[in-house]
Amino acid sequence: MKFKIFGTLMILLACNFYIQAQDGVTEININGLKVIFKPSTKQTVSAYLFFRGGTANYSAQEQGIESLTLSAATECGTEKYPKDAFKDMADKYGIELGSNSAYDFGYISMNCVKPYFNEGWDLFTEAVKHPVFDTKELALLQQKMVANLKSMESNPDNALTKLTMLDAFKNTRYAIRPEGSVETVSAFKQEEIKKYYAKLLNSNRLLLVIVGNMTAQEVKQKAEAAFSQLPSAPVANVNAPVATQIYSNSLNVESRKIATNYMAGIIGAPSITDPDFNAYRLAFNILYDKLFEEIRTKRNLSYAPSASLSSGLIPYARIYVTTTKPKEAVVAMTDEIKRLRNGGFTATDLRDAKSQLSTSYFMRNESTSANAMALGVAEIKGSWKNEISLLDKINAVTLPQMQAVFSKYADGIKWSYLGDEALADKEAFGKTVK
Repeated sequence: MKFKIFGTLMILLACNFYIQAQDGVTEININGLKVIFKPSTKQTVSAYLFFRGGTANYSAQEQGIESLTLSAATECGTEKYPKDAFKDMADKYGIELGSNSAYDFGYISMNCVKPYFNEGWDLFTEAVKHPVFDTKELALLQQKMVANLKSMESNPDNALTKLTMLDAFKNTRYAIRPEGSVETVSAFKQEEIKKYYAKLLNSNRLLLVIVGNMTAQEVKQKAEAAFSQLPSAPVANVNAPVATQIYSNSLNVESRKIATNYMAGIIGAPSITDPDFNAYRLAFNILYDKLFEEIRTKRNLSYAPSASLSSGLIPYARIYVTTTKPKEAVVAMTDEIKRLRNGGFTATDLRDAKSQLSTSYFMRNESTSANAMALGVAEIKGSWKNEISLLDKINAVTLPQMQAVFSKYADGIKWSYLGDEALADKEAFGKTVK
């Protein structure tokens, strides 16, 4: 009887660490911290610690705080390694430490070659658990970030992106800029950064993804030793995926004296958990090619028209062009969307789009870093299994399915325009795709 109880206990303990293994990917639970591990034969190891929430974690008045905080964790020194010692060790062993903050998540990352994994892991865990946010170094980092923000504001493409997001996503968290503004980033104090990071460092908010030439047991031992004592507190699920529907056209103009005019249109999109999302993804790959052919090749209106789909928790599609003839360009773009919307897709279009996406998928998976990033983002947006099964879902898309979802969501367009206001023809921008 004692043996039976002991055996049951060991099984339960094992389940605490190994939740499941599928397609070579293993889930491990470390005191509430989910760890995703994928083995690789490559001699590089990539580790990403994701912080869930993104712009849901802070107000518009605090925009930029996560970007600054995560950058400071990897650039301003730790309790064990002052800034210069940290950098020297990273340089000595070829270890790459990085960070980023986006709309739905932030992360701290580490990439290194397998022989120096212990050194890389040491720096990575120090940056995560023991950043010091040194006052002097933090001030220097703020100055660097402010200079970068000022440079971005003078760039028309960046200015257009800001204009577009503020208009299309007014009163939502996607109107908050993850990179912040000159005013917000320059105003943060050390205590605010420390307090914010303390809120982030919660095992229920975190996700660790490791891809490399290791075993699941090695990963479990490393993760348990480093992160089993992290704070653990309840976190509300504020980032449920939604659909974006835009039913009519609008135009937002910012006059600026520049050599050409910059235009972007935001179009609705299904939720990333919608079974038709991948069909919509294929449709916008096709639209990209059609716009390039029509606007650049045939009409020579622009050298870089584009169409893309953002697969965030608040999804949207975007069309873009720079041109000296905005009226002609916007009419051509609208007409092409209308043509596709009304039965214009062909079986050949779909076949070619599937081939393109398959190629990009395999190219992305050549890198352990890209693998880790893709698995982590997929998990934050629903499940890492969606990344593993992506090609199967892409190949299962039918022409009627793609036609139907494009016709449903390619409805209205929220246009943003940066350039010569006199050339922003309101009638052309009001032209519908129905």
